[in-house]
Amino acid sequence: MQELYPLFKQIHVGAVLASGGFFLLRGLLMMQESPLLGSKFFRIVPHVIDTVLLLAAIVLLVFIGALPAWVQVKIAALFVYIFLGVLAFRLAKGYGTKVFCFFLALGVFAFIMSVAITKNPAGFLRAFL
Repeated sequence: MQELYPLFKQIHVGAVLASGGFFLLRGLLMMQESPLLGSKFFRIVPHVIDTVLLLAAIVLLVFIGALPAWVQVKIAALFVYIFLGVLAFRLAKGYGTKVFCFFLALGVFAFIMSVAITKNPAGFLRAFL
């Protein structure tokens, strides 16, 4: 069964890139106030990508058989990222607030990726600690 680990890691990494890229695209459309953002495609595809991402992550955790500190930090930061995304795309009222939350979410996404790459709970913040 462990021979499937590289496959699920590739699926997970691919889904991370797709999710981040699609989030960036949606943010650009939001800043342009594009009607495309309200289309069925842009309402459904992020959920499909994120479901694949989550399922691959769960499978990887089963393979690892543990919940290391760096994974715990990624999970906590994921909740912050989701909250900021919801603010940016749904709850925030003003244009400036939406854009600010969007860029904060991008920063959190970058932090999550840095934690994953370094396998260090501080991620890119370790340069400042």
